[in-house]
Amino acid sequence: MKASNPLKRKAVVMLERKGREHPIYRDASYYLSLSSSNRTEVNLSKISRLSGSGNVFFVPGKVLGSGTIESKVVVGAFSFSEKARRKIKEKGGEALSVDEFVKRYPEGRGVTIVR
Repeated sequence: MKASNPLKRKAVVMLERKGREHPIYRDASYYLSLSSSNRTEVNLSKISRLSGSGNVFFVPGKVLGSGTIESKVVVGAFSFSEKARRKIKEKGGEALSVDEFVKRYPEGRGVTIVR
């Protein structure tokens, strides 16, 4: 992978290493390493459609603030728009960086990848 963003490269390498033990993180590293033309951007409306209270999601890209979130969710992503982060926190949810997310869910149980 030729990433011009060193933070993205670091996140991909960390996910690849974790993916040796837990396949969900291998898939996440693959999606995060895709080229900019295939970049993952997910609106809150999509997360809301998939969620019920207490759901855990990982977005291998950016979470955007379009739409509403109806329940408390935990979302891990490479980046968040300010609006998305604010809306998630207003509903009592959490917006976590890749590092924080992997530390909290080391085995990836109950995690859904959203693309």
